[in-house]
Amino acid sequence: MSVEESQPKVECRAAFYIDGFNLYHPNHEMGLPYLKWANLWKLGEIICEPHGAKLTKVAFCTAVPAHMPEKRDRHNTFNAAQRAHGVTVIPGHHVHDGEKWNEKQSDINVALHLMLDAVDDKYDMAILLSADSDQAATAKLFCERFPGKRLLGVAPPNKSVPTKVQPHCFKHFSLSAAILERCVMGETVQGAKGLITRPPSYAPPEGWVHPDDRKKGKAPKPPHKSAWSKGIKG
Repeated sequence: MSVEESQPKVECRAAFYIDGFNLYHPNHEMGLPYLKWANLWKLGEIICEPHGAKLTKVAFCTAVPAHMPEKRDRHNTFNAAQRAHGVTVIPGHHVHDGEKWNEKQSDINVALHLMLDAVDDKYDMAILLSADSDQAATAKLFCERFPGKRLLGVAPPNKSVPTKVQPHCFKHFSLSAAILERCVMGETVQGAKGLITRPPSYAPPEGWVHPDDRKKGKAPKPPHKSAWSKGIKG
C-alpha cells in the first residue's frame, strides 16, 4: 500500500447559498408552478453529487411579502417546508418606495452568510445560486480571502452565471427544469408542529409522476423545451 493509499480521505464539506428571488422569478417564467414546491436541501445534494461533497448547510435568503396576504401565506408555507428539511431560512423584508414594493436584503444576506461561514470554516466548497452580477464582488473577495476553498456558481433556469462571477468559480452551470423536478416535494411535509400542506397553486398537473416513481424516467413535455435542456456539468 502506498503512502497516498494509507492516508484517510478528507471529506469535502459543501454549503449552499440561495438568493430566493433570483430562483423564484425564472421558475415562475417557465410556467411550471409545481417546480416551485422544490426541496432545496435535496437540490443541494444533487448539485454536490458530481463532486463527492457532503452537504452541511443550505441557506435560503428570501423575504416574505407581508403586504400581499395570499402570497405571504404561500411563502410562509414554503419556508416552513424548507425548515422541515433542514434548510436555514434567512429573512429579508420589503419596502415601499412610493410607487411599488421592493424586496430587500436577500442578495446581501447571501454574501454575508457565505463569507461569515467561510471565516468560521463551515465548508470547503461554497455553492452560490444567483444570476445577480452584484455577487461578483462576493466571489472576488471570497477567492482572495480563502484560496483554499472553492466556489461553484449556479444560475437559475434559463439564466447564466454572471460573466464577472465566472472567473472566480472552479465550475459553473445553469439549473434545468429536470433537476428541479427531481426535488419536488409531496403534497404534505412533516413539520415540527404537524403536517405542512402544499399550496393548491403548486400542485403538479394531472397525471404527473415524480421522477423517482417513473419506470422509464421520462419527463413530460414542458411549454418551454429549453428549460429542460441543461443539466449539471460541474
